[in-house]
Amino acid sequence: MKVYIKAKSKKEINEWCKSGVAIEATEYNAFNPNGYETQHILENLPTGTTVSVFSKFVGGQPYAKAYGEWNQEKNQLK
Repeated sequence: MKVYIKAKSKKEINEWCKSGVAIEATEYNAFNPNGYETQHILENLPTGTTVSVFSKFVGGQPYAKAYGEWNQEKNQLK
């Protein structure tokens, strides 16, 4: 699974995780039976989920500037 989170950096996302903020992550998948754009909460996603960090949209799509891998057990984005 690949999700997108709007943030300045992976560091900012990890700071949000430490502070207990519920972080919204969006999955864009044309084959998803729940719809093309599905909202998730990062802490509920399985370990190994690819996270794309973006701060702007280009052509209506999020433009990723960094990528990471979510680790649910450590509550951390690598």
